[in-house]
Amino acid sequence: MNKRIVYQGEKATVKYEGPLMHENKGDEIWLGVEWDQIDRGKHNGTVQGYTYFKTTDGANSGSLLKKEKVKFGNRLWEALFLKYFKEIPPILLQEMQVQEQVKDEFLQEHQDQGNNKDQKSQMITLINQKQVKIEFDDTAFFETMKMKKKMVEFYGFDEVYKKLNNLETLSELSLESQNVSTIGPFGFVGSIFSNIKILGLEDNLFHSWHQIFVLVAQLPTLRELSISSNKLSKLETFGQQQILNQIFTQTPDYLIYDYEQGKHLEIPVDGCGKHIEILVLIDMQLNWKDISLIIPAFPKVQQLLLCKNTLVDYENLQFRNTDLQDLKILNLEQTGLQDFDYVQKSFGNLPNLERLILNKNNLIDLPLVTEFKALKHLALDHNHFAMPQFLNKIGKLQLNSLSIKHNPLVDKFGKLYLRQRAIAEVTSVQIINGSEITKFERKDSEIFYLKSSFEEYFLLKNVKHYYYDYDDFINYAQINHPKAIELIKKFGNPYEIDPTVKGGYTQTKQQLQQPQYCTIKIIDHVGKLQDKPTSKKLMGGTGLQPVKLMISKLVNIPIKQIALSIQVTDDAEIVNMEGKDMTLNDFGVQDNSLIHVNVLPE
Repeated sequence: MNKRIVYQGEKATVKYEGPLMHENKGDEIWLGVEWDQIDRGKHNGTVQGYTYFKTTDGANSGSLLKKEKVKFGNRLWEALFLKYFKEIPPILLQEMQVQEQVKDEFLQEHQDQGNNKDQKSQMITLINQKQVKIEFDDTAFFETMKMKKKMVEFYGFDEVYKKLNNLETLSELSLESQNVSTIGPFGFVGSIFSNIKILGLEDNLFHSWHQIFVLVAQLPTLRELSISSNKLSKLETFGQQQILNQIFTQTPDYLIYDYEQGKHLEIPVDGCGKHIEILVLIDMQLNWKDISLIIPAFPKVQQLLLCKNTLVDYENLQFRNTDLQDLKILNLEQTGLQDFDYVQKSFGNLPNLERLILNKNNLIDLPLVTEFKALKHLALDHNHFAMPQFLNKIGKLQLNSLSIKHNPLVDKFGKLYLRQRAIAEVTSVQIINGSEITKFERKDSEIFYLKSSFEEYFLLKNVKHYYYDYDDFINYAQINHPKAIELIKKFGNPYEIDPTVKGGYTQTKQQLQQPQYCTIKIIDHVGKLQDKPTSKKLMGGTGLQPVKLMISKLVNIPIKQIALSIQVTDDAEIVNMEGKDMTLNDFGVQDNSLIHVNVLPE
């Protein structure tokens, strides 16, 4: 049960083997299968009232097939020569004596490409006699004008096949989608691929994790393994208490099981892949309970890629404090993550974790991130961040690079705003969304962020930059913009009103409502009016420069020498009137506000 098969190009898992009882066909062997492609199925395992098996969640993803019509896949070494067939290395001839068998299997696999025995003979002739080296690829056929199949010949691959003919020197191998279903006798693969370092076995027909354990246990030179898109049955549960006690007993339940021999090996799962540095487990229908049972086999892994698995059961994630201590890269892209706090609690204490990739998840905010002391790169692309406040939650991290592309806030606030804010709030970052930060860009971004923090507060409190409670702003910034407080110490307050000023700063919204017209009193301390208040009715939107021009003519002083200040109410402080584009309303002018006229010092 649970073996994997291929039928008409589609993969499925065997759930039943036996006679077809509902049709009284006891002399035929049928398989009940559950399709990977659900819509291939016809029922849920029950046919005419007879239950052969049960599909996942009762879906109509099951079928009954004659056993003789399905394919159970290839052994690993067979898949190699079915993909790259030229000649069989002597080591295989000595140990397996399968030269003619492999040729026959190759021709049987591609019998629809040969029209007659003569063409098959020609293929064999090409394999055995052609002086120019040829690659035969099981996908390398093209249709002629007469709609016939013709094998493609590839020239110039001698160097590649020198390696294939001397497998002891082969260090990298990819057998993706080659229907590999078994490893072969224990030790045989290890004797052939004695120097293999990188192995890709994506989208094959493995059915058990123990097959993977058998494989890695006999390949001590292997450093990178990818088994993505393989559908493996669940590992046996060996007891939560064993994890809590930080031990793994070598009971039969936790020894490697060799399906070829039909027995457990005297090799524990624990540490069988301790030499593996890169482990790629993408799109394998895993959850955290599964991962918890797998981690002990690969305790020294440095890069762990778990993309496209549904990893939401964080309560089931547990591992010993000796595991994952060398982990540098963790990729949790498209795993259904909604709460970053789970990741922080589970992995925040890992001493060497440098890169954390959380793209294509469901994050909308972050908690205060205080762990991840070694983290240098954080990727949060394609999430659901709509507001930029999450950036101040990661300000204490010593990040070198940050990626936050394709989030809703990009469209809302713009790429430039988001970049400037990220630069300002994450002090250590050197690269944003793949683009390096310049020295002057950092300073400009910090000043921009400091001012925008004030402006956000002014808008929220409905006050002006010359009428606000500085202490109240500090309280607001401590919660929403803690970085702004540091930047005030660095650059100073961008709105340099005396922070101790009260009175007009706490006026009500009604008192601060901007008037359309107002009557101001001009007090000339240096010109011909000689301290006699003069009333003028002006629009609140009158600019500062027109006011200066009017007063210049009134007091007979050149406009370049005039210095103005305003006292909005009797109990308010006198504030200098500066700013090229400022208006009377910007200074909070009201009826009977006093404008004082003085001369600029030389």
